[in-house]
Amino acid sequence: MKILLALILAATLPTPGTKFKELPPGQAKADVEAACYACHASDLLVQQRLTPKQWLATVEKMMRWGAVVPEETKTPIIDYLAKSFGVGNKFVPTKVGPVK
Repeated sequence: MKILLALILAATLPTPGTKFKELPPGQAKADVEAACYACHASDLLVQQRLTPKQWLATVEKMMRWGAVVPEETKTPIIDYLAKSFGVGNKFVPTKVGPVK
């Protein structure tokens, strides 16, 4: 089972040299990076369009799943995510050509 999990994890890792989106500046940017980047690339965050209530539910779910979010940074993180990646998010994915 551990081998299967390792293979699945390896298959989901980015290829070396992959460049991810930079998170926008903000008060809790470093806290978001510390809490989320252990499992997610920034690209997963920047494509979201969640309300503050949905971000609260998402952050709390991730905390139950093991994300390290100190209680004093939880509200600033949710505020940052809702402001940066809320319903008005205008992120457009970058078109990528075929891998050679």
